[in-house]
Amino acid sequence: MSRKVIPLVMMGFTALAMNAQANTQKAIISGSVINSASNGSEAKTNIASAVGREVGSGNQQTVTVNGSIVNKATDGGKASVNLGSSVNYGGTVNQTISVGDIVNTSSGGKSEINIGSVVKD
Repeated sequence: MSRKVIPLVMMGFTALAMNAQANTQKAIISGSVINSASNGSEAKTNIASAVGREVGSGNQQTVTVNGSIVNKATDGGKASVNLGSSVNYGGTVNQTISVGDIVNTSSGGKSEINIGSVVKD
């Protein structure tokens, strides 16, 4: 009887491993997103983004920002906003992103906004 149980258990683990790569995220923001870094600091905002992991083939991200996005870096700071992005790993991505106004500024720093991107951080 135990010989029949082992193959079923192994099949269950295989199914879990295949589903582990699926990544579905949905974010709806009613207000605004403000991200700011200064004096050599670093500020990161990730919204419905897969960060630091491989997303495989089942990656689906939906982002809706009904307000504004303000991203600002000054005096050696680094400010980054990732919307529906895959950061540091690739994969098949399917994204739907809707954003109101975008303000991205830098004065002596590095400021970036990635929308539906595969990003190397």
